[in-house]
Amino acid sequence: MASILAYYIDSFILKGAEVPPPLEGIKVIDMSQIYFGPGGAVYLADQGADVIKVETLRGDSMRHRYTSSYLTQFNLSKPFLSLNRNKKSISLDIGTAEGQKIVFDLCSSADVFILNMRPGAEKKFGLDFDTLSQINERLIYVCISGFGNEGPDASLPAYDIVLQAKSGILSLRRHPDGTPVPYPIMFSDMSGCMSLSYSVMLALWEREKTGIGQKVECSLLNQALAMQMQQLIWIENEEDSLADEAPSAMASCYQCSDDKWIAIVVIEANQWTALCKVLELEHLVNHPKFNTYEGRVKNALELGELISGIVFTKTSDYWIPKLKEGAVPSSIVQDRNDLLLDDQVVANRMIVSDIHPSVGTLNYVMPPFKMSSHNYINSARLPAPLLGEHSKEILDSLGYKEEEIQSLVNRNIVRTNSE
Repeated sequence: MASILAYYIDSFILKGAEVPPPLEGIKVIDMSQIYFGPGGAVYLADQGADVIKVETLRGDSMRHRYTSSYLTQFNLSKPFLSLNRNKKSISLDIGTAEGQKIVFDLCSSADVFILNMRPGAEKKFGLDFDTLSQINERLIYVCISGFGNEGPDASLPAYDIVLQAKSGILSLRRHPDGTPVPYPIMFSDMSGCMSLSYSVMLALWEREKTGIGQKVECSLLNQALAMQMQQLIWIENEEDSLADEAPSAMASCYQCSDDKWIAIVVIEANQWTALCKVLELEHLVNHPKFNTYEGRVKNALELGELISGIVFTKTSDYWIPKLKEGAVPSSIVQDRNDLLLDDQVVANRMIVSDIHPSVGTLNYVMPPFKMSSHNYINSARLPAPLLGEHSKEILDSLGYKEEEIQSLVNRNIVRTNSE
């Protein structure tokens, strides 16, 4: 690990004058929790936005999930740490008039407000778009829901597995007895983070032309459908559906003699020729059963058994170099723990290590893009905050006097991290 950190430090020294982050000067109020909203806000924070995380007195519920006995003492969890770096935290009771006023004060000078509540619930706290846009007409108001703001399911609670079911994603993966198998990756939430930040950038750019903000609606359901844009185009013609296509031996995983697996994908004719050379199956290059993609799909079972038998005779260390040399699209199936030492991940700075003052060393996934003017060491300028860590600092910046702040704390309207 030390060598990896040394690589980062040596490789990320800026050449010439440092360029300010692209979103420096943009103020974001993040009242969302769990994954979708906080993840979108962290993408903005990574690019220099000043993000204030407004939490309840108990805090974002992700502080208390998937945690450990050590992290619990800090009201922290690994998921929370990954999605809330570069933010400051204020903890308050928004059910009180004083708590709501603090949110209004924050929004009066903010550029972006992010909230996830069931549609209609925000009005109870005066956090609806109409109310906040009267306070600040330039505010970009982002609301996140499970199923969209309209329709019969608008007010229903939603989690990613529910959306996998609702969107049809869950129907694509089943046990032999037909039982649907949930995907462990939260597609809607994680892809939603990027969509949210993208929509905010569009709204900010439009504000440059109009001078006023607007309401941006995001939903888990819409995100789950967007993830299937290629598959759903086939709905009207089920007989041609990709979902019904037989599994192709040319897009599959094969076990090696060392019990490791290799994923191989062959679509183009030159890739098929290269694979045949690697496997010493040159006599099959022009075989009428396999010399077209359609033929390889039609005869997938026969071809798959043939390839499996050959791959299983050698180790992954034998096959991987040969597949790379032949430019055959392939990869060993890695354990996620292998990624920290993966040469390609390290060379492209996709995961970086940083020190959290309460937790110690953490690994952060960098934003999935790079800008040539912003080659900084990592994106964690600030560690993920403790609950209410910046409450006093934020209230002070809003003009609250010391005695007013202490009164709010004493009456349990505001929480600080000393409690």
